[in-house]
Amino acid sequence: MKLLYEDLMSGDVIPVEGVGHIRSPYLRELMPTKGIGTWRYNIYLNVLEWDKESILKADFFSLGRNSKALQNEKLNAFDVATLVETTRGLLLEAMSFFLDPKEEMVWNKEQRLFEVHLKEDGSIIGQITRDNFDEVRHLMLQMNYIGLGEEAAKPTKFTSRKAKELWEQAQKHLQASKAKSIKEKRMELGNIVSKLCAVPSGYTLLNIYDLTVFQLYDQFFQYGYIRAMDLSERAYSIHGGKDFKFENWLDPILKK
Repeated sequence: MKLLYEDLMSGDVIPVEGVGHIRSPYLRELMPTKGIGTWRYNIYLNVLEWDKESILKADFFSLGRNSKALQNEKLNAFDVATLVETTRGLLLEAMSFFLDPKEEMVWNKEQRLFEVHLKEDGSIIGQITRDNFDEVRHLMLQMNYIGLGEEAAKPTKFTSRKAKELWEQAQKHLQASKAKSIKEKRMELGNIVSKLCAVPSGYTLLNIYDLTVFQLYDQFFQYGYIRAMDLSERAYSIHGGKDFKFENWLDPILKK
């Protein structure tokens, strides 16, 4: 399931039928003292990307007497993660962070699933089970600009060979960065915050922390996209061409 770009950009919580409301955290929530810190945030992202094999191979979890039982081929990542108290607790903590703050997630031992409750009255509004776990965590990763599975748009025609070369040169690093995990050094939140505040984008260290994580990455890539378009326009102004269209810069950076 793909979330709508307009919804992701809004910064609002997004309802997921049968689950609850998921969200992209604000940068201010990742501050070291006023929030959870980026170190813990990155752990949460790692937890959302867990597969069965990575849990079994992790030497920092004590699987104890459950070790042999976890090798059962019928068990999926959700089963393995929730069978051991340590991994179950970390999974609950991570997924809870990406829920609406008005909601909370608790473990139902009898039914072996997570229930999502309204904090106000404790009513159950959704569940996360072995059947919808993969979809829910994929939606949460999308909210953090991970696993979107799309490439940046580009002009279908170039005004000249030189314009095409300049475009490809400008896009090469941008696309390589998008394809990599957020854990890659140049794509770390701190570096992107610093870069976006240093260019004439309108963001400063005084207001950028009001963005969600998704909005931050979107604005960062939009800035790189528009810079690449500027290069193409400059190439046209120097070398000319037949198919130049000024409105190319309006092309969406993510394909619908």
